[in-house]
Amino acid sequence: MGREHGLFCAVLLVAALARLFVVLGYPPAFWFFDSLPYVRALFPLTPYRVRPAGYSFFLVLLESFHSLRLVTAVQAGLGLAMGTAVYAVLRRHQVPGWGATLAAAPVLLSAYELQMEHYVLSDTLFGLLVTLALVMMMWQPVPPAWMCALVGLVLAWATLDREQGILLPVLFGLYLCVRLVRRVRVRKALASIAAMCLAAAIPVLAYAWWFAQVNGSFQLTSSTGVFLYSRVSAFARCSVIKPPADERWLCISTPPGKRPDATYYAWSPRSPVNIKPPGGSAFDSRADSLATNFALRAIKAQPSAYLGAVWRATAENFAFQLAGSAAWFSARQYMFPAATPESLRALARANRELPYYKDAYAYNGGGDPSTRIVQPFAGWMRAYQRFVVLPGPVLGLIVIAGLAGIAPGWRRRGGPALLPWLTGVALIVTPAATTDYGARYLIASIPAFCIAAAIGVKDISDWATAPTAQAGAA
Repeated sequence: MGREHGLFCAVLLVAALARLFVVLGYPPAFWFFDSLPYVRALFPLTPYRVRPAGYSFFLVLLESFHSLRLVTAVQAGLGLAMGTAVYAVLRRHQVPGWGATLAAAPVLLSAYELQMEHYVLSDTLFGLLVTLALVMMMWQPVPPAWMCALVGLVLAWATLDREQGILLPVLFGLYLCVRLVRRVRVRKALASIAAMCLAAAIPVLAYAWWFAQVNGSFQLTSSTGVFLYSRVSAFARCSVIKPPADERWLCISTPPGKRPDATYYAWSPRSPVNIKPPGGSAFDSRADSLATNFALRAIKAQPSAYLGAVWRATAENFAFQLAGSAAWFSARQYMFPAATPESLRALARANRELPYYKDAYAYNGGGDPSTRIVQPFAGWMRAYQRFVVLPGPVLGLIVIAGLAGIAPGWRRRGGPALLPWLTGVALIVTPAATTDYGARYLIASIPAFCIAAAIGVKDISDWATAPTAQAGAA
């Protein structure tokens, strides 16, 4: 047993040491401008207008310890669990130990993964939840009803952690239908499908009801309009869209070729969506509805421009990080810093969250939660990130390998590589279609793509060697 898993254990040890150096080198945590609202939603626990509060539920579980250092340490453990889950499910599917270890390496070792685990952000938890759902669904050829129900619960939490996962319950449900057809009796198949759908739907609907009690609308957030508006901002022209009078305040006078990026139109005070929106906030239910309608009109009126924007945002995931590119700029926001980052108070002031920065102090037991730098550990991780990364083109090859591996399993309806590959695609296309490219949106898709690639390569190898084996037997 030790020899069989020795290579993986060695990689896991290196991954654990790297995470230890991150925790020691940058206490207690990294902060992004999205971080503070997750903490603010705890005092009291309430649904947040901009994003679902699934990550806040996770923070509640650790709140009694009053330690942000513990939060990042636990998230480092979640990263190790994610890589271990990838290895375990691949071994279950008869992938050799070296192949399963190679597939788990990007999750365990990539500096991008380590960086994101150290942020007070929802991405690490989301990645683990999606990976666990995949592993449970793929563990047996025909998952029992109780396992399907557990998958549904995990997907529900993933959806409430990040709306990026909103399509996953549908995708898993369709895959389950395909896997169960002609394999089990109709009654048993329907029971499994119903168990997963109900387990996924009930928590999400309950959260939407809670959101309605607090914010007045039955939905998970009231930010859909802002993000969709930012998505179409690159190309939307009111002369083509011809919006009604109550939506004309969202028109952009700047020619499309000279407009800033989508992030500007979501957050800048000078963006039309933030200039005198109905209700006083772009995230008010009325403003959200108007912005959503405007964006949908733009997509309907300029479909080719929209598809082009989605394609370019998706392609950024596989591009070289050339200086000045969107991939380069986005990745630089999450790198291990050489100098001490600005204080949490300064970050809160810059992002109009100043009244709430003290919530982070309360969560941290009164101690200053601002990021510090401790040498030599921080220096080691700065050097580490120069070499141990997953370049975009390499990820592209991983995606192609997974897609190629689906072909030999067409008689098995795509085989076991189909679900993880489609999951990875959904996780990168959804943000590209609803907001824009972001380096952090990619993290959760990497385990799924690696699982698909490893199984796909094995299936191609088995398919290629099958005629030789049959000839030898003859």
